[in-house]
Amino acid sequence: MPRRLSVILLAGALLGLPAAAQAATSRSATLHEAAARRAGERALHEARDALRYGHVKTGLDVTSLLKELAVHLPALTGRERTEARRLLARPSTGASDYQTGFSAPDHTHCGAQFCIHWLDAGPNAPPLDDANNDGVPDYVEKMDGVFEHVYQVENVQMGWRAPVGDGWVGGGGFNKTDVYIADLGGQGIFGYSTPDPGQTTNSQAGYLVMDNDYSPSQYRYSDPLPPMEVTAAHEYNHVLQFGYDVLEDTWMLESTAVWMEDKVYTDVNDYVSYVWPWTRMTQVPVTRFNSSDPSDDLNIKVYGDVVWNKWLDAHYGQNLIRRAWEDSAAANPPSFAPAAYDAALRERGSSFFDAFVRFAADTAEWGANRGSFPEGNTWPDVARANGATLRPSSGQITGHLDHTAYVLANIAPTHDRRIKLIGSLPSGTAGAVALVARKGPRDTGSVVVRLRERPRGGRAIVTLDNPGAYSRITAVLVNADVSQDGFSQSLGDWHFTKDHRSISGFVSNDFTPPAVRRRSPRPGRHGVSRRAKVVVAFTEAVGDVNSRTAELIGPGGRRVPARLSYDSRRHRLHLIPLQRLARNAHYVVKLGGAIVDDAGNALPAAERNWAFRT
Repeated sequence: MPRRLSVILLAGALLGLPAAAQAATSRSATLHEAAARRAGERALHEARDALRYGHVKTGLDVTSLLKELAVHLPALTGRERTEARRLLARPSTGASDYQTGFSAPDHTHCGAQFCIHWLDAGPNAPPLDDANNDGVPDYVEKMDGVFEHVYQVENVQMGWRAPVGDGWVGGGGFNKTDVYIADLGGQGIFGYSTPDPGQTTNSQAGYLVMDNDYSPSQYRYSDPLPPMEVTAAHEYNHVLQFGYDVLEDTWMLESTAVWMEDKVYTDVNDYVSYVWPWTRMTQVPVTRFNSSDPSDDLNIKVYGDVVWNKWLDAHYGQNLIRRAWEDSAAANPPSFAPAAYDAALRERGSSFFDAFVRFAADTAEWGANRGSFPEGNTWPDVARANGATLRPSSGQITGHLDHTAYVLANIAPTHDRRIKLIGSLPSGTAGAVALVARKGPRDTGSVVVRLRERPRGGRAIVTLDNPGAYSRITAVLVNADVSQDGFSQSLGDWHFTKDHRSISGFVSNDFTPPAVRRRSPRPGRHGVSRRAKVVVAFTEAVGDVNSRTAELIGPGGRRVPARLSYDSRRHRLHLIPLQRLARNAHYVVKLGGAIVDDAGNALPAAERNWAFRT
C-alpha cells in the first residue's frame, strides 16, 4: 500500500473485525487520520506561502510543495480542501486559481507532444512579437520548440516512459502535456509542475507553468533562452516522475531533475550553482528536505545531490537513474529512494550501500577523479572538517553522523613509510572508512582510494604506503546506514533509526603489534593447580578484551565458565574459573584476533593459544 495514501484507506478496512479489535483499530485509524490531516494542513500552508509570497530558496521548490499538497489533498476537508484544490488548479480555470489564474480565455498552440497556453493581454501575457504572422507569438513557438527538444532527449533518446495522459483536460490536444505561460518572475519562481488534483494512484498526470518572458531584470541570466531551456528540462522531468511514482522522496525528485537539466542542455551548466553549497554539507544527510519550512537554508542540499546521480551515471550509465524510477513503486519499502536505487544497483551487481560509500570517498578528490566526475575539475573542493588536520598519533575526528552523511579531514604531509587510518562506527551501523590520496594538481592529478566497508559497524583500518609521495591525503568516515521503521506523517519524512551515530578516526604510523610479556600458567606446564587462574600480561594497552576474545577450553572442547577482568593500567588479563579444574586434564587458553592495540595492530597468531595440564 502506498505509504502516504494508507491513512486514507484505514476507515474502509475495519469491516469484519471483532468488536474489541475494531474499536482498537478505529482508535489507531483516528490517530493516523489526525496525523494525515495535520500533514495536509502543513502542506497547504507551505504551498500557499510559496505561491503567494515566493517563500522558496531556489525558485524550484514550488513543484515539491505542490506535489506534497496533491498527495495530501484527500486528508483535507471543507474550506482547506477547497483552497488546496484552487492552489492545484490549472491557470486556465481562471479565478479558481488565485495566483496564476488566467483572467480571460487562453490561446493554445499544440505541437507534436505539448500544448502551450497563453494570454494576449494582461500581466501574464508573453511578448507578442510574431515574425511569421501566423497568429502564434514567437515566444510561444520558441517555448514549444524547447519542449519538443526536451521530449526527444528525455523520452526518445533516454527511454523515459511517456507522461501519463490527461485526456482532453486543458483542451487543445488529447493526452498532450499542457504548458501554461504566466508571470512568475516577481515571485522568484522559474517554473513549476504539479499533478492534477483528485488522482489516487502512484502514477499521475500533471501539467507545467513557465514564466512569460524570463526577463533579465527578474532572473540572473542576460539571455532568456538558457533559463527557459533548463527549467523546461527540469520541470518536464518532474511530470515524467509523477508517472512513475508521485510519492517518491523529494531528494530523488529534485536531484534527478537537476541531473536531467545537464543531460538535455549540457552547455548551460546551471546545476553548478547548487554544487558549491552542497560541498559545505557532507554532514547533512543526502536525503534531507524540510517540507515544513521551504525557507530552510539546508533544503538546497537536494538540488546539489545532482552529484550523486552524476556519479551513478559515470559508473553505471544514464539508464540506471531511469531504472531506479521504474523500481520505485515496487521497491521495499515502496517510494523509499534508497530502496529504489538499491533495486536498480543490485541489477548491476552493486547496492545502495556499496555505491554510496564509494561515492563519498570519490568526492574527496573529484577535481582529479574524471572517471567518477567528468566535470569535477570545474567544481569547488568538498569542505574538510574545520580544524581537523590529522597527523600520525596526533589529532582525531570525533563526533556524530546521521544516515547518508560523511566527514572529510585533511592528513598532514608525512615521510613515514606507511600510515593508516583507524576508524570506528557503532556496532550495527553500516558505514565505511577510507584514505584518499592524490598525486599532482587537483584537476589533473591521479587518485588512489583505500576503502574498507563495515556493513555491520565496528572498527576498520585502511593503510597507505609511501604517503610522502602524495600532494594531499584525506581521511573519510561514512555513515551509509539507511535503516528506517516507516514514514512519519508528523516528520514528513522517513523515521531513520541510525542517526546521530558516534564516529571516531585517527591516523597512526604504528605497525608494531602488541605481544604477551608474561603468561600463567606457562605454555606446556604440567601439574598446574586445580585452583589456578589464567593471567596474561601484554606489552602495551590492548582493546576488545572480553569473554568472546579470551576463553579457557577444557576437556571435550568445552568452554570453562570463568570471570574475566582486564586491568588497562597494568595491561593484565585475569581469567578466573568459576569452579575447580578437572584432575590430570588438558586445557587450552585461546585469545582472539580481535584483541588489538590502540593503533589497531592485532596480537600475533603465534601468541594467541597455548596449553597446560593440571
